[in-house]
Amino acid sequence: MLLKKITLLLFILLIHKGYSINPRIIDTLKIHNQIKLFGLNEDRLNFKSHFFSSIVFKNDSTLFYNPNGTFYLFKIQLGDNPKVYKLTLDNHAEINFNRYLFLNNNVLYSYGGQGGFNEFPWLIYFDFVSKKWKKNNIKNYPYDVKKVLISWKINNKLKVLLSHLSEEEEGIYSKNKNRYTFGEIDLEKNEYKEDFNFKSTYRDLLFISNLGFFRGNYVYESDLFSIHGYYQDNNKIDYRILDKRKGIFKGSSILDKFERVNGISYLYIKDSLIYYKDNYGNIESFNIREETTTIKKDFVTKYSSLVKDNSIIYSVFFIIICVIFILTLIKKIKYKTKHKLIANQDVIEEKIKRFKSTTITKEKLDEIFGISHYSYETIKKRRSIIINQLNKEGNIKIVRVRKNNDKRYYDYKIN
Repeated sequence: MLLKKITLLLFILLIHKGYSINPRIIDTLKIHNQIKLFGLNEDRLNFKSHFFSSIVFKNDSTLFYNPNGTFYLFKIQLGDNPKVYKLTLDNHAEINFNRYLFLNNNVLYSYGGQGGFNEFPWLIYFDFVSKKWKKNNIKNYPYDVKKVLISWKINNKLKVLLSHLSEEEEGIYSKNKNRYTFGEIDLEKNEYKEDFNFKSTYRDLLFISNLGFFRGNYVYESDLFSIHGYYQDNNKIDYRILDKRKGIFKGSSILDKFERVNGISYLYIKDSLIYYKDNYGNIESFNIREETTTIKKDFVTKYSSLVKDNSIIYSVFFIIICVIFILTLIKKIKYKTKHKLIANQDVIEEKIKRFKSTTITKEKLDEIFGISHYSYETIKKRRSIIINQLNKEGNIKIVRVRKNNDKRYYDYKIN
Protein backbone atom coordinates (compact mmCIF):
# COMPACT_ATOMS: atom_id res chain seq x y z
CA MET A 1 0.00 0.00 0.00
CA LEU A 2 2.85 2.36 0.92
CA LEU A 3 4.72 1.52 -2.32
CA LYS A 4 1.55 2.21 -4.33
CA LYS A 5 1.13 5.56 -2.60
CA ILE A 6 4.74 6.55 -3.29
CA THR A 7 4.44 5.50 -6.95
CA LEU A 8 1.27 7.54 -7.36
CA LEU A 9 2.93 10.53 -5.75
CA LEU A 10 5.94 10.33 -8.07
CA PHE A 11 3.61 10.12 -11.07
CA ILE A 12 1.72 13.20 -9.95
CA LEU A 13 4.97 15.09 -9.44
CA LEU A 14 6.09 14.06 -12.91
CA ILE A 15 3.11 15.73 -14.56
CA HIS A 16 3.04 18.67 -12.16
CA LYS A 17 3.50 21.94 -14.00
CA GLY A 18 6.67 23.57 -12.69
CA TYR A 19 8.03 20.43 -10.97
CA SER A 20 9.67 17.22 -12.13
CA ILE A 21 9.96 13.92 -10.21
CA ASN A 22 12.59 15.48 -7.95
CA PRO A 23 11.72 19.16 -7.35
CA ARG A 24 14.89 21.23 -7.53
CA ILE A 25 16.22 22.84 -4.37
CA ILE A 26 15.99 26.62 -4.20
CA ASP A 27 19.25 27.48 -2.44
CA THR A 28 18.32 30.91 -1.11
CA LEU A 29 21.76 31.53 0.42
CA LYS A 30 23.59 31.05 -2.88
CA ILE A 31 20.96 33.07 -4.73
CA HIS A 32 21.14 35.91 -2.20
CA ASN A 33 24.95 36.01 -2.38
CA GLN A 34 24.76 36.49 -6.15
CA ILE A 35 22.08 39.17 -5.83
CA LYS A 36 24.39 41.09 -3.49
CA LEU A 37 26.99 41.36 -6.25
CA PHE A 38 24.69 43.75 -8.14
CA GLY A 39 25.17 46.30 -5.34
CA LEU A 40 21.49 46.72 -4.51
CA ASN A 41 20.11 48.16 -1.28
CA GLU A 42 19.46 45.23 1.05
CA ASP A 43 16.67 47.07 2.84
CA ARG A 44 14.84 47.59 -0.45
CA LEU A 45 15.12 43.91 -1.38
CA ASN A 46 13.92 42.62 2.02
CA PHE A 47 15.12 39.25 0.74
CA LYS A 48 14.49 37.23 3.90
CA SER A 49 10.86 38.27 4.31
CA HIS A 50 9.65 38.50 0.71
CA PHE A 51 11.71 36.19 -1.54
CA PHE A 52 9.06 33.47 -1.74
CA SER A 53 6.32 35.99 -2.56
CA SER A 54 8.45 37.53 -5.33
CA ILE A 55 9.09 34.51 -7.56
CA VAL A 56 7.16 32.74 -10.29
CA PHE A 57 8.07 29.46 -11.98
CA LYS A 58 8.72 29.44 -15.71
CA ASN A 59 9.44 25.71 -15.46
CA ASP A 60 11.00 23.30 -12.95
CA SER A 61 14.47 24.80 -13.32
CA THR A 62 13.86 28.50 -14.07
CA LEU A 63 12.43 31.23 -11.85
CA PHE A 64 11.71 34.89 -12.38
CA TYR A 65 12.44 37.02 -9.31
CA ASN A 66 10.88 40.48 -8.99
CA PRO A 67 11.67 41.79 -5.47
CA ASN A 68 8.52 43.06 -3.77
CA GLY A 69 8.50 46.87 -3.76
CA THR A 70 10.78 47.29 -6.79
CA PHE A 71 10.72 46.84 -10.57
CA TYR A 72 14.01 44.91 -10.54
CA LEU A 73 13.82 41.60 -12.41
CA PHE A 74 16.15 38.60 -12.35
CA LYS A 75 16.13 35.19 -13.98
CA ILE A 76 17.31 32.38 -11.70
CA GLN A 77 18.52 29.08 -13.12
CA LEU A 78 18.23 26.42 -10.42
CA GLY A 79 20.76 23.64 -9.84
CA ASP A 80 23.56 22.61 -7.48
CA ASN A 81 25.08 26.01 -8.21
CA PRO A 82 22.19 28.33 -9.13
CA LYS A 83 22.85 31.15 -11.58
CA VAL A 84 21.28 34.60 -11.29
CA TYR A 85 20.90 36.79 -14.39
CA LYS A 86 20.00 40.47 -14.22
CA LEU A 87 17.20 41.35 -16.64
CA THR A 88 16.57 44.91 -15.46
CA LEU A 89 17.38 47.25 -12.58
CA ASP A 90 14.75 49.80 -13.57
CA ASN A 91 13.22 50.76 -10.23
CA HIS A 92 10.77 53.48 -11.32
CA ALA A 93 8.93 55.01 -8.36
CA GLU A 94 8.87 51.81 -6.26
CA ILE A 95 5.10 51.49 -6.10
CA ASN A 96 4.60 47.78 -6.61
CA PHE A 97 4.47 46.54 -3.03
CA ASN A 98 1.76 43.90 -2.77
CA ARG A 99 1.44 43.58 -6.56
CA TYR A 100 0.22 40.39 -8.19
CA LEU A 101 3.07 38.75 -10.14
CA PHE A 102 2.09 35.96 -12.58
CA LEU A 103 2.83 34.28 -15.91
CA ASN A 104 0.29 33.75 -18.69
CA ASN A 105 1.27 32.17 -22.01
CA ASN A 106 4.95 32.83 -21.18
CA VAL A 107 4.27 36.54 -20.60
CA LEU A 108 5.32 37.88 -17.20
CA TYR A 109 2.76 40.31 -15.72
CA SER A 110 2.62 42.55 -12.67
CA TYR A 111 -0.80 43.87 -11.66
CA GLY A 112 -1.64 46.59 -9.16
CA GLY A 113 0.54 47.54 -6.23
CA GLN A 114 1.27 50.42 -3.93
CA GLY A 115 4.13 52.29 -2.34
CA GLY A 116 4.40 55.23 0.00
CA PHE A 117 1.15 57.11 -0.46
CA ASN A 118 0.63 56.16 -4.12
CA GLU A 119 -1.37 53.43 -5.81
CA PHE A 120 -0.65 51.66 -9.11
CA PRO A 121 -3.91 50.24 -10.53
CA TRP A 122 -2.52 49.14 -13.91
CA LEU A 123 -1.45 45.92 -15.61
CA ILE A 124 2.14 45.88 -16.89
CA TYR A 125 4.23 43.20 -18.58
CA PHE A 126 7.93 42.64 -19.09
CA ASP A 127 9.26 43.01 -22.64
CA PHE A 128 12.19 40.57 -22.83
CA VAL A 129 13.46 42.25 -26.02
CA SER A 130 13.76 45.81 -24.72
CA LYS A 131 14.21 44.56 -21.12
CA LYS A 132 11.66 47.03 -19.82
CA TRP A 133 8.31 46.91 -18.05
CA LYS A 134 5.52 48.21 -20.29
CA LYS A 135 1.94 49.17 -19.60
CA ASN A 136 -0.73 46.90 -21.02
CA ASN A 137 -3.65 49.01 -22.26
CA ILE A 138 -6.89 47.17 -21.48
CA LYS A 139 -10.12 47.76 -23.42
CA ASN A 140 -13.03 49.04 -21.31
CA TYR A 141 -10.85 49.33 -18.23
CA PRO A 142 -12.45 51.89 -15.84
CA TYR A 143 -10.88 55.30 -16.38
CA ASP A 144 -11.42 56.32 -12.74
CA VAL A 145 -9.96 53.22 -11.05
CA LYS A 146 -7.68 54.20 -8.17
CA LYS A 147 -6.70 50.94 -6.49
CA VAL A 148 -6.66 47.16 -7.00
CA LEU A 149 -7.92 45.60 -3.77
CA ILE A 150 -7.80 41.95 -4.75
CA SER A 151 -6.96 39.89 -7.84
CA TRP A 152 -6.29 36.31 -8.89
CA LYS A 153 -5.80 34.48 -12.21
CA ILE A 154 -7.83 31.48 -13.28
CA ASN A 155 -7.25 30.08 -16.76
CA ASN A 156 -6.75 33.16 -18.98
CA LYS A 157 -8.94 35.45 -16.89
CA LEU A 158 -7.92 37.83 -14.12
CA LYS A 159 -10.56 38.29 -11.42
CA VAL A 160 -10.33 41.77 -9.89
CA LEU A 161 -11.93 43.95 -7.22
CA LEU A 162 -11.37 47.63 -7.98
CA SER A 163 -11.78 50.82 -5.96
CA HIS A 164 -12.85 54.00 -7.73
CA LEU A 165 -11.88 56.49 -5.04
CA SER A 166 -8.62 58.00 -3.86
CA GLU A 167 -6.88 56.89 -0.69
CA GLU A 168 -7.95 60.07 1.08
CA GLU A 169 -11.60 59.32 0.34
CA GLU A 170 -11.48 55.75 1.58
CA GLY A 171 -9.45 55.94 4.77
CA ILE A 172 -9.91 53.20 7.34
CA TYR A 173 -11.77 55.63 9.61
CA SER A 174 -14.26 56.66 6.95
CA LYS A 175 -17.87 55.57 7.37
CA ASN A 176 -18.81 56.65 3.85
CA LYS A 177 -19.89 53.94 1.45
CA ASN A 178 -17.77 54.18 -1.67
CA ARG A 179 -18.07 52.55 -5.10
CA TYR A 180 -16.31 49.27 -5.93
CA THR A 181 -16.53 47.01 -9.00
CA PHE A 182 -15.89 43.30 -9.35
CA GLY A 183 -15.06 41.93 -12.79
CA GLU A 184 -12.46 40.19 -14.90
CA ILE A 185 -9.71 40.97 -17.39
CA ASP A 186 -9.56 38.65 -20.40
CA LEU A 187 -5.82 38.24 -20.94
CA GLU A 188 -6.37 36.82 -24.44
CA LYS A 189 -8.64 39.61 -25.69
CA ASN A 190 -6.97 42.21 -23.45
CA GLU A 191 -10.40 43.41 -22.36
CA TYR A 192 -12.15 44.19 -19.06
CA LYS A 193 -15.74 43.18 -18.24
CA GLU A 194 -17.57 44.27 -15.11
CA ASP A 195 -19.63 41.59 -13.34
CA PHE A 196 -21.25 43.85 -10.75
CA ASN A 197 -20.66 46.94 -8.65
CA PHE A 198 -21.57 47.83 -5.09
CA LYS A 199 -20.99 50.34 -2.33
CA SER A 200 -19.26 49.62 0.95
CA THR A 201 -17.00 51.22 3.53
CA TYR A 202 -13.31 50.61 3.00
CA ARG A 203 -13.01 49.55 6.65
CA ASP A 204 -15.51 46.72 6.13
CA LEU A 205 -13.67 45.39 3.09
CA LEU A 206 -10.29 45.73 4.80
CA PHE A 207 -11.19 43.59 7.78
CA ILE A 208 -13.02 40.84 5.88
CA SER A 209 -10.18 40.28 3.40
CA ASN A 210 -6.55 39.85 4.38
CA LEU A 211 -5.79 38.69 0.86
CA GLY A 212 -5.34 41.43 -1.72
CA PHE A 213 -4.37 44.02 0.87
CA PHE A 214 -1.38 41.86 1.78
CA ARG A 215 -0.72 38.81 -0.40
CA GLY A 216 1.63 37.17 2.10
CA ASN A 217 5.32 36.40 2.56
CA TYR A 218 5.03 33.07 0.77
CA VAL A 219 3.04 32.49 -2.40
CA TYR A 220 2.66 29.41 -4.58
CA GLU A 221 0.07 29.24 -7.33
CA SER A 222 -1.60 26.51 -9.39
CA ASP A 223 -4.41 26.71 -11.94
CA LEU A 224 -7.22 26.30 -9.40
CA PHE A 225 -5.70 27.28 -6.05
CA SER A 226 -3.00 29.46 -4.55
CA ILE A 227 -1.16 29.10 -1.23
CA HIS A 228 -0.48 32.19 0.87
CA GLY A 229 1.81 32.14 3.91
CA TYR A 230 1.95 34.95 6.46
CA TYR A 231 5.09 35.15 8.61
CA GLN A 232 4.44 35.52 12.32
CA ASP A 233 6.66 36.05 15.36
CA ASN A 234 8.93 33.23 16.63
CA ASN A 235 9.57 31.96 13.09
CA LYS A 236 5.94 30.80 12.73
CA ILE A 237 3.77 31.01 9.65
CA ASP A 238 0.03 30.94 8.96
CA TYR A 239 -0.98 29.30 5.67
CA ARG A 240 -4.19 29.97 3.76
CA ILE A 241 -5.62 28.57 0.51
CA LEU A 242 -7.55 30.56 -2.10
CA ASP A 243 -10.06 28.57 -4.14
CA LYS A 244 -9.94 30.59 -7.36
CA ARG A 245 -13.14 29.25 -8.92
CA LYS A 246 -15.28 30.01 -5.88
CA GLY A 247 -13.39 33.02 -4.54
CA ILE A 248 -13.10 31.43 -1.08
CA PHE A 249 -10.09 31.99 1.21
CA LYS A 250 -9.61 29.31 3.87
CA GLY A 251 -7.28 27.51 6.23
CA SER A 252 -7.19 23.86 7.27
CA SER A 253 -6.14 21.85 10.30
CA ILE A 254 -3.28 20.18 8.40
CA LEU A 255 -1.89 23.46 7.04
CA ASP A 256 -1.46 24.65 10.63
CA LYS A 257 1.24 22.05 11.32
CA PHE A 258 3.58 22.97 8.44
CA GLU A 259 6.63 25.12 9.13
CA ARG A 260 8.13 27.94 7.07
CA VAL A 261 9.79 26.74 3.89
CA ASN A 262 13.41 27.56 3.11
CA GLY A 263 13.94 26.38 -0.46
CA ILE A 264 15.07 22.92 0.60
CA SER A 265 11.70 22.36 2.19
CA TYR A 266 8.75 23.41 0.04
CA LEU A 267 4.95 23.61 0.01
CA TYR A 268 3.18 23.43 -3.34
CA ILE A 269 -0.12 22.45 -4.92
CA LYS A 270 -1.43 20.59 -7.97
CA ASP A 271 -5.17 20.67 -8.61
CA SER A 272 -6.61 20.05 -5.13
CA LEU A 273 -3.59 18.12 -3.78
CA ILE A 274 -1.10 19.93 -1.54
CA TYR A 275 2.44 18.59 -1.11
CA TYR A 276 4.99 19.36 1.58
CA LYS A 277 8.64 18.39 1.10
CA ASP A 278 10.70 18.65 4.30
CA ASN A 279 14.43 19.34 4.69
CA TYR A 280 15.19 15.61 4.37
CA GLY A 281 13.34 15.14 1.10
CA ASN A 282 10.32 13.40 2.65
CA ILE A 283 7.06 14.28 0.89
CA GLU A 284 3.54 14.13 2.28
CA SER A 285 0.32 15.17 0.62
CA PHE A 286 -3.35 15.74 1.36
CA ASN A 287 -6.49 16.76 -0.49
CA ILE A 288 -7.59 20.26 0.49
CA ARG A 289 -11.21 19.38 -0.36
CA GLU A 290 -11.27 16.64 2.29
CA GLU A 291 -9.76 18.65 5.13
CA THR A 292 -11.53 20.41 7.98
CA THR A 293 -11.77 24.12 7.24
CA THR A 294 -10.59 26.25 10.17
CA ILE A 295 -11.05 29.70 8.57
CA LYS A 296 -13.30 30.60 5.66
CA LYS A 297 -13.81 33.93 3.90
CA ASP A 298 -16.10 33.87 0.89
CA PHE A 299 -15.08 36.97 -1.03
CA VAL A 300 -17.37 36.70 -4.05
CA THR A 301 -20.48 35.90 -2.00
CA LYS A 302 -19.71 38.80 0.33
CA TYR A 303 -19.22 41.26 -2.52
CA SER A 304 -22.25 40.12 -4.51
CA SER A 305 -24.45 40.34 -1.42
CA LEU A 306 -23.64 44.04 -1.18
CA VAL A 307 -25.21 44.60 -4.60
CA LYS A 308 -28.61 44.12 -2.94
CA ASP A 309 -28.05 47.33 -1.02
CA ASN A 310 -30.67 49.29 -3.00
CA SER A 311 -33.87 51.29 -2.50
CA ILE A 312 -36.12 48.21 -2.26
CA ILE A 313 -34.18 46.80 0.68
CA TYR A 314 -34.02 50.23 2.30
CA SER A 315 -37.80 50.60 2.09
CA VAL A 316 -38.38 47.14 3.64
CA PHE A 317 -36.12 47.82 6.60
CA PHE A 318 -36.83 51.54 6.98
CA ILE A 319 -39.01 51.21 10.07
CA ILE A 320 -36.56 48.81 11.77
CA ILE A 321 -33.61 51.12 11.09
CA CYS A 322 -35.48 54.10 12.55
CA VAL A 323 -36.29 52.17 15.74
CA ILE A 324 -32.75 50.92 16.40
CA PHE A 325 -30.88 54.04 15.21
CA ILE A 326 -30.67 55.74 18.60
CA LEU A 327 -29.75 52.49 20.39
CA THR A 328 -27.04 51.74 17.87
CA LEU A 329 -25.61 55.25 18.15
CA ILE A 330 -25.43 54.98 21.95
CA LYS A 331 -23.82 51.57 21.70
CA LYS A 332 -21.16 52.86 19.28
CA ILE A 333 -20.34 55.79 21.56
CA LYS A 334 -19.94 53.49 24.55
CA TYR A 335 -17.87 51.06 22.53
CA LYS A 336 -15.51 53.77 21.30
CA THR A 337 -14.89 55.02 24.82
CA LYS A 338 -14.02 51.52 26.03
CA HIS A 339 -12.12 50.19 23.03
CA LYS A 340 -9.43 52.37 21.55
CA LEU A 341 -7.43 51.28 18.55
CA ILE A 342 -4.29 51.89 20.65
CA ALA A 343 -4.35 50.00 23.92
CA ASN A 344 -1.34 51.88 25.39
CA GLN A 345 -2.02 55.33 23.94
CA ASP A 346 -1.11 57.22 27.14
CA VAL A 347 2.29 55.49 27.40
CA ILE A 348 3.12 56.20 23.75
CA GLU A 349 1.99 59.81 24.08
CA GLU A 350 4.29 60.41 27.07
CA LYS A 351 7.26 59.02 25.14
CA ILE A 352 6.47 61.20 22.12
CA LYS A 353 6.21 64.37 24.25
CA ARG A 354 9.95 64.11 24.98
CA PHE A 355 10.59 64.91 21.32
CA LYS A 356 8.18 67.84 21.09
CA SER A 357 9.25 70.59 18.69
CA THR A 358 11.81 68.26 17.10
CA THR A 359 11.97 66.11 13.99
CA ILE A 360 12.66 62.39 14.26
CA THR A 361 13.20 59.62 11.71
CA LYS A 362 10.62 57.07 10.69
CA GLU A 363 12.75 54.34 12.31
CA LYS A 364 12.87 56.21 15.63
CA LEU A 365 9.09 56.74 15.52
CA ASP A 366 8.52 53.01 14.89
CA GLU A 367 10.78 52.21 17.85
CA ILE A 368 8.75 54.52 20.14
CA PHE A 369 5.52 52.94 18.92
CA GLY A 370 6.96 49.49 19.64
CA ILE A 371 6.30 48.19 16.13
CA SER A 372 9.79 48.04 14.59
CA HIS A 373 9.94 44.23 14.88
CA TYR A 374 6.99 43.62 12.56
CA SER A 375 7.06 43.08 8.79
CA TYR A 376 7.16 46.12 6.46
CA GLU A 377 3.44 46.03 5.62
CA THR A 378 2.40 45.51 9.25
CA ILE A 379 4.65 48.40 10.40
CA LYS A 380 3.20 50.68 7.73
CA LYS A 381 -0.40 49.89 8.67
CA ARG A 382 0.12 50.15 12.44
CA ARG A 383 2.13 53.36 12.15
CA SER A 384 -0.70 54.98 10.19
CA ILE A 385 -3.31 53.84 12.74
CA ILE A 386 -1.29 55.09 15.74
CA ILE A 387 -0.48 58.48 14.17
CA ASN A 388 -4.11 59.08 13.23
CA GLN A 389 -5.31 58.08 16.70
CA LEU A 390 -2.78 60.35 18.46
CA ASN A 391 -3.55 63.29 16.17
CA LYS A 392 -7.25 62.80 16.67
CA GLU A 393 -7.43 62.22 20.43
CA GLY A 394 -4.04 63.11 21.91
CA ASN A 395 -2.42 66.36 22.98
CA ILE A 396 0.26 66.25 20.31
CA LYS A 397 0.41 66.39 16.53
CA ILE A 398 2.67 64.25 14.35
CA VAL A 399 3.31 65.69 10.90
CA ARG A 400 5.23 64.19 7.99
CA VAL A 401 8.02 66.33 6.52
CA ARG A 402 10.18 65.52 3.51
CA LYS A 403 13.84 64.75 4.11
CA ASN A 404 16.18 67.49 2.95
CA ASN A 405 18.69 65.06 1.45
CA ASP A 406 16.16 62.80 -0.31
CA LYS A 407 12.73 64.22 -1.16
CA ARG A 408 11.31 60.75 -1.77
CA TYR A 409 11.31 59.94 1.92
CA TYR A 410 9.88 61.48 5.07
CA ASP A 411 10.74 62.22 8.68
CA TYR A 412 8.20 63.13 11.34
CA LYS A 413 7.88 66.43 13.21
CA ILE A 414 6.38 66.38 16.70
CA ASN A 415 4.27 69.49 17.56
